[in-house]
Amino acid sequence: MKRLLAIGALIGVMLASACTTAAPTPTPTLTPTSPPPTPWLSLAVGDCTPAIDFAADPRASSIQSIDCAESHYYEVYQIVQLEDGIYPGESLLASNAAKTCAAAFNKFVGVQARYSRYTSAYIAPDAVGWPNPANRQLICLVGSPEGGLVGSAKGDVTIFPKKGQCTGPQDVPALELQIMDCAEKHNYEVYATKTLKDKEAPSVEARNALVDEVCKAKFSDFVGIDPAKSKYEYTWFLTSANNWKKVKDHRLVCTVGSSKGGVKGTLKGAKE
Repeated sequence: MKRLLAIGALIGVMLASACTTAAPTPTPTLTPTSPPPTPWLSLAVGDCTPAIDFAADPRASSIQSIDCAESHYYEVYQIVQLEDGIYPGESLLASNAAKTCAAAFNKFVGVQARYSRYTSAYIAPDAVGWPNPANRQLICLVGSPEGGLVGSAKGDVTIFPKKGQCTGPQDVPALELQIMDCAEKHNYEVYATKTLKDKEAPSVEARNALVDEVCKAKFSDFVGIDPAKSKYEYTWFLTSANNWKKVKDHRLVCTVGSSKGGVKGTLKGAKE
């Protein structure tokens, strides 16, 4: 199972002091003033965000929270207050983020990032923003650079697609599987799942029997024709024995479709 690399990004902070000129008086004078410094980012734990182009070094002020019930890219799951002092530099901030955000990710999602379908990212102040104490935070994000997330990632340990979802080709690692709109051309559709409660992975014999019991048996109910007579095939996902205690998605997931793709809409009742 291939690990999704975590994204480490440092978003620059551009805080400029503004100068204003006092109104003319009988003895004209120029009075430079600066407005109170404001936080460079107004995000709280539980907030969700639109896409963030880390490579483009966007202005942090452009990142606004959006409703997590709507499609989004990232969710704030931890905010770490940084110690006062001189600017520690990008390297130390990155090291701090790798340690603190990783520990918080495991607690928030329920599994290590390397065994999750979510990516971990962080936002930190740069040298320009550091003088403002309000900016001295590490903001830990969980999400996906592809977006399309709905709801919170808290406690979501699933890595395989869910019932009713459609996917692209399946000759890729599970964490790289593309989830697609079933209304568009796709390869497979999830039609049945079963959660296993066992602490140990099933034996090969037990697994094969389970695939017959769930995937093979429910194929006919879903498609409306025996799998041996259908032009479509069924495939399945199940966490391997060597990853059983690391990956917490213990569902057998059955999909129907074609490796050639071109499937559009649901195959429920297709009878072919």
